[in-house]
Parts: sequence; C-alpha cells; structure tokens
Amino acid sequence: MIRKAKKEDKHKVAQLCYIIWHELDIDMVKSIEKERLLKVMEQSIVEVNYRGHYSNVWVYEMDGEIAGCLIAYPGEQEEMLEKAWLDMILEEDIKAFGTPMPMKEANDDEYYIETVATFPEYRGKGVATQLIKHVLTTYPGEKWSLNCDITNAGALHVYKKLGFQIASEFDLYGHMHYHMTYTTKSLD
Repeated sequence: MIRKAKKEDKHKVAQLCYIIWHELDIDMVKSIEKERLLKVMEQSIVEVNYRGHYSNVWVYEMDGEIAGCLIAYPGEQEEMLEKAWLDMILEEDIKAFGTPMPMKEANDDEYYIETVATFPEYRGKGVATQLIKHVLTTYPGEKWSLNCDITNAGALHVYKKLGFQIASEFDLYGHMHYHMTYTTKSLD
C-alpha cells in the first residue's frame, strides 16, 4: 500500500534518507555519528518545512512495515526547502556544516523526485517502481525529473522503462549523475 507519510513515520523515513545521504557521501554523514544525525533528520521531517518534510513523502507499506519511500516537490521550491534546515535548533558541530544538500538538483519548471529509497530486505519487489508510478499518475500534468548515479545500471533501467529520458549529466557531490526527465507515456 502506498500512502502519504505521517509524523509517526519519521524514524523509518530518516533511515531511508540516510541510505541515500551515505551513498552520496554527504559531508555530515562522514563526520557526524549516525544516531545523532538520524535524530536531526527525524526532527527535519516533522519540525520544519525541509525537503524531506513528511508532507513531501510517500511511503510504501508491506505487511504493515515501511518498505520504502519517495520524496518529491516542485523544483522551484528546492532552495527554500533546503534552507529550512537552518530553522532548526542544531548542535554547533552540525550547524557548522550549513545545510546537508546545498547543491541545486532540479530545474524550477520540474516536479522533482529527490529520493527513492528501499530498505535492503524489500529490494527487488517493485517498491521503487510502484512509488514512482504512483506519483506520476497522481500528478499527471507535471513535468517530472530525477537524478540517477551513472554507475547505477539497475536504477537507470527502471527509470528508462518508466519513461524517463536522460536530459543531461552533472556532478552531484562528487558523483556523476544523469538528470532525467519524464515524458508522457502509458504506465501499464
């Protein structure tokens, strides 16, 4: 079952986001203890209008457990959402980093899928595919985009199968990514 996230989902959503932050080698992940950073990430999910605020999150439940999540928002709001991180009360060492993901990842005219993450034990079961299909069909009039690490052949295959096309390449936190946009097609 796919549903909008709730405040109570903050622990699982933070864990899923941490997976992505770890893969991107975000500076905070390299320097701040995992449990401390997870607590701050949970705080950002419920207390401020950050990128990963629960209002921007959909979760996929299997057998009553959250298996994965998707975070999406209008690209034109990306910088404002990122700056909301600084509205939280943060310990000095975390505050010294500024915001976790300061690079602009989306174009302003796109509805941007920032994160699609699945817990390892649920991978290969279509969780990410179903989450993406859900938002594409729920908001059919939007121009959609996402970024895919060029070394992630599995994700690239899924995104292409769903109708995303490579629009450009760029360096995101030291990792080359394809910026992909969605072109209208049947999602049968």
